[in-house]
Amino acid sequence: MSQKTAPMPVANAVPLTMTMERVLGSLDVVSVQQTPRGCIQECLGCSAKSEYRLYGGMRQDFHTAIFPGKRFEGSDPEQIGHMLEESPFCPDRCFWGGMRKFKMPITVPDQNGETMMMLEKQFSFPTHCIIHLDDDIVIPCCCNLPTLKVFTPDGTYVGKTKYACDMCLWVDKFQTYNENGDVQYLIRPDTCCLGCCPVCNCGGGKGGSCLYLPYYIRDPTSKEKVKGGPGANGEYAQVRKVWTGLKKECCTSADNFFVIFPEGASTALKGALLGSTILIDSAVYEEKDGGCILVQW
Repeated sequence: MSQKTAPMPVANAVPLTMTMERVLGSLDVVSVQQTPRGCIQECLGCSAKSEYRLYGGMRQDFHTAIFPGKRFEGSDPEQIGHMLEESPFCPDRCFWGGMRKFKMPITVPDQNGETMMMLEKQFSFPTHCIIHLDDDIVIPCCCNLPTLKVFTPDGTYVGKTKYACDMCLWVDKFQTYNENGDVQYLIRPDTCCLGCCPVCNCGGGKGGSCLYLPYYIRDPTSKEKVKGGPGANGEYAQVRKVWTGLKKECCTSADNFFVIFPEGASTALKGALLGSTILIDSAVYEEKDGGCILVQW
């Protein structure tokens, strides 16, 4: 007589936990700021553990505070959350780079605080391979693509984000699913040339870069951009990599992001979109820093 596997618990109601509702429920924008770490590992071609700090609102003025040698003493009163990757050095971070599997708890308000959510990514293929000949040949991959799932501390499934593959292979795009497996959002930049090429925006604001590539959060059916919440100052919902300061940009591979949540997004979907941000950093920016497969001929 065969035994049935117990179904994974799913989040059917909000608030999922009092902590998630307290931290994320009222926020329309979250700043996700990566901490530079593991310089020796990076120099050896390996990936350091990814670490991020979360702040409410559009915060660009903390990029110098998290540069090596300028860490806060004690707790940072402005910080609302902390994320630190859990993964083995070898072979995952030493050989697999952006393809590696990892777990990443989100603790509030800092590293020593309560666990609010858990992010999990399994081993995946890269979004593209590079064959080094006289001219580099870039080949997109369309199977076993990166996926990141979000859980509450008790293992309740909240949602996931998956790298999406379609005919426009040169445009990175992601789909965010709710706890029932329904696609809630499509995340991709604006495009031109019949959707084949991403379009950068100009003018990143005070302290920002001249050109930036926002990954807009869209309706999955109409592909139209979704409005951000009231605290987004009229911006569309998006995940945007922002300028981190000259020292951090030149000397590290750490990235900072703004996450502008869609108007009316539930607490569960806000948690899933935080996971989307980490997947975008891992699958897009970390692979471009050397995480994809390299073949030398």
